[in-house]
Amino acid sequence: MSILFHNDLRRWIYRLTGIRPIRLAIYKEALTHSSVGEINLFHSDTIYLSNERLEFLGDAILDAVIAEVLFNRFPKRDEGFLTEMRTRIVNREQMSDLAKKMGLLEYMNVKDELKRNRSAMKSIGGNALEALIGAIYLDRGYKKAQWFIIHRLVDQYLDIDKLMSTAVSYKAVFMKWAQKQQKSINWIHEFDVTKKDDRHRVTLEVEGENWFTESNKSRKKAEELCSEKACRKLDLNTGIS
Repeated sequence: MSILFHNDLRRWIYRLTGIRPIRLAIYKEALTHSSVGEINLFHSDTIYLSNERLEFLGDAILDAVIAEVLFNRFPKRDEGFLTEMRTRIVNREQMSDLAKKMGLLEYMNVKDELKRNRSAMKSIGGNALEALIGAIYLDRGYKKAQWFIIHRLVDQYLDIDKLMSTAVSYKAVFMKWAQKQQKSINWIHEFDVTKKDDRHRVTLEVEGENWFTESNKSRKKAEELCSEKACRKLDLNTGIS
């Protein structure tokens, strides 16, 4: 389905987000996939108008707001727990599932061939949701974007308690991927003496390239946090919905 006309788009954004849009062009951009992005001829450089830049912005805002929500909700939990919970909430699969529940894909401007690809559309939906957050931020400011994330996404669609009890071995999922893809991986373990609580510092290497480094009291936990970020980077199916 193509982008809605002005009045319809305005009403739809308000119903979806609870926020009255002002600059509709930003929301049109948030709903436009790169497969159908138009060339901006008013600049000397070729610029494709798609939601990729807004996705980048929205991702950063989402991370910040969710971090604040978790910080306030769990005042006695440590940094490792907060980091793990934030990753579980903002992982690509979770964002794709939220986009589907909200009906975001129905109004995306996407090339027809991609609409028949379920895997591609899942990723497109999650990216569009982050782009929508970026659009709200640019149009109405940080407070409105924060309100949307907390009262629409977290309060209506996310079950944080359920996510807390979800036992997922991200390392097992990642190792399975590495074996299937015949990728060489290496875990570099160090003892981080700079921390008062004596943390294990773990770096995940893939094909000789440093991917992620995490510190935790438990070496296994640090490996799991690296693996979780790797699963997110690769858009691997972890079973979290």
